[in-house]
Amino acid sequence: MKRLSLVELCLAMVCAAAASSVSAATLTVNAGGNLQAAIDAAQPGDTIVLQAGATFNGPFRLRVKNGTTPITIRSSSADALLPAAGERITPAAAPLLAKIRSTTAGPAMRTDPGATYWTLRFLEFLPSSSTSSANLVEFGGTGTTQNTLSAVPQHLVIDRCYLHGDPSYGQRRGLALNSGDSQILNSYFANFKGVTQDTQAIMGWNGPGPYLIENNYLEAAGENIMFGGSDPSIPNLVPSNITMRRNLISRPLSWMSQSWTVKNLIEFKNAQDVLVEGNTIENHWAAGQSGYAVLFTPRNQSGGAPWSVTRDITIRSNVFRHLAAVFNISGWDDINTALQTQNITIENNLFYDISTAYNLPGHPANGWFAILCNAPKNITFQHNTVDHNGSNLIRLCSGKATDGDTKIRGLVLEDNSWRVNTYGIAGDSHAQGNDSLNYYAPGAVVLGNAFAGGVAKNYPTGNDFPTVAQWLASFTNVSAANYLVVAGSLLKSAAADGTDTGVNYTTLNAALAGASAPPPPPPPPPPPSGGSTPYSGTPVALPGTVQFENYDAGGANVAYYDTSASNSGGVYRSNAVDIKAATDTGGGYLVGWTTAGEWLNYTVSVATAGTYTLDVRVASSGVGGTFHLEVNGVDKTGAIAVPNTGGWQTWQTVTKTGVTLAAGRQVIKVVMDTAGPGGSVANFNWFAVR
Repeated sequence: MKRLSLVELCLAMVCAAAASSVSAATLTVNAGGNLQAAIDAAQPGDTIVLQAGATFNGPFRLRVKNGTTPITIRSSSADALLPAAGERITPAAAPLLAKIRSTTAGPAMRTDPGATYWTLRFLEFLPSSSTSSANLVEFGGTGTTQNTLSAVPQHLVIDRCYLHGDPSYGQRRGLALNSGDSQILNSYFANFKGVTQDTQAIMGWNGPGPYLIENNYLEAAGENIMFGGSDPSIPNLVPSNITMRRNLISRPLSWMSQSWTVKNLIEFKNAQDVLVEGNTIENHWAAGQSGYAVLFTPRNQSGGAPWSVTRDITIRSNVFRHLAAVFNISGWDDINTALQTQNITIENNLFYDISTAYNLPGHPANGWFAILCNAPKNITFQHNTVDHNGSNLIRLCSGKATDGDTKIRGLVLEDNSWRVNTYGIAGDSHAQGNDSLNYYAPGAVVLGNAFAGGVAKNYPTGNDFPTVAQWLASFTNVSAANYLVVAGSLLKSAAADGTDTGVNYTTLNAALAGASAPPPPPPPPPPPSGGSTPYSGTPVALPGTVQFENYDAGGANVAYYDTSASNSGGVYRSNAVDIKAATDTGGGYLVGWTTAGEWLNYTVSVATAGTYTLDVRVASSGVGGTFHLEVNGVDKTGAIAVPNTGGWQTWQTVTKTGVTLAAGRQVIKVVMDTAGPGGSVANFNWFAVR
């Protein structure tokens, strides 16, 4: 090793110090200064300090920089005068903030394609009154400027900022969230409102995530938070890995006497892997729509995004209050082709003052807790406390189902505490309780619930039926919205899992405060898919190999779903699944012409519970689509992408590790999620578990 001389060592130390200094420069921009020039000149690690109280007229562009250390843009006010880290800012801090204003030329601030590592802190974003129909801030873009994942901006932060519309004219949207890894923290969004147009505090549709939206005040008239609602420009994109935690999602009740267009508080049209936890969600009335606060509606908005889906969403440990109605859960897009809503878990929430009083003339409110239509799948309500005055607790209906199965499969209602009122759980033309459940949601699990005012004979056994008076007397102080179960109550330790029926206050309060809490017990797995039987009469033994053409017997919508009317290959089997001869090693047959939404069932028998590796033999001319495997209705693999193998008969094995399987007989469902650019997911020869 070379020994450095004293001079060389000193020079090295000077150079290191200089490099450190360069990487942490402070660029000051006072009133009238050139903010864009400072943005262009800034290097990773720099801080751009804007004069507090000064106004800078946009639009400003956050540029692409090389490096992984954030550039921060902030007010010159001392930290000691401003909210501490983790503390939500309020409008009272506005005099201490630098102001960035949108103009007719565009938003106050936007990102260039591919921009990374920018942090916005202690800033006020506001519009000119003439720009009330625009986005105030844009993270990411749409159209040809962002139609590949490589163009998506990443690692962006808004922390302790004040974003607002004009009090008189409103503003269309606070943040267009179409970036990758981004955090919206401790900020205040207000006066995003409009007449005859949808408005949002935050809306995302063309960014992959992940997103952390934590400890903000989010106020809007149309939808306070929305994902989806416009077709992504990036093929097969679904906003994913979204966490919404400890926000106040609200709007002033004074708006009821004004003309702003009001629709929902939260809406999911294209989103997956979402956690909504520890929020207070309040103040919604029937107006522009029928009054549901939270919507799950898979929507291929303009017909160009058939992969759109709402799935794997958990709503946990929140307070919902002062609402006309709560959940509207739709299984399929009833306008264009999209994927099925599934795996929605609503657990350990408190709902109170859900009331028909939140209405406007000509816009009645129904006061219902939930409506489930168009065959959503695997919906769980567990350990919720619900105090509502609507005629229905949960309304069930059939509607449209792309796969032809209009039933609500995998419905679980466990350990909830709620009122029945007039009709309880009911659907059209069927009596409440068992009759409606058996027709609309066959196989539903209904256990350990307290149906206040209900009649036991109308509902499955294993539930409790206190009078309404007994139910109200079970809580500490209903008039003060304290639904903590008192000692000696009929609800005490009465749930199927041995805890109190309804919300667990310890877990709820911990989530609202941001403290860690023990996770609630997982919901029971959904009932196995029924009806299909092994093609050979005997389940395929695993570990082993399953030939794709040997999907279960049982017919359409039971053993398989295929969008074609007949077998396009015309060989091996005579139903609608498309099969042709394979030229892969070993010959046999392949399943081809696969498109998004199709699926196949395979009944198998697993020798031993454990963690396995999955191999799938695929072929695709050009980049293929994505698919996943479910076991008894539970996604075990996540999306698996099909590569360009070089041709429809040029075969390649794709592998997924870490697949957990229980022992015994079970049903594997292979689900086609998205098609590739050529219109097909892939050709499939076999899959093997090892």
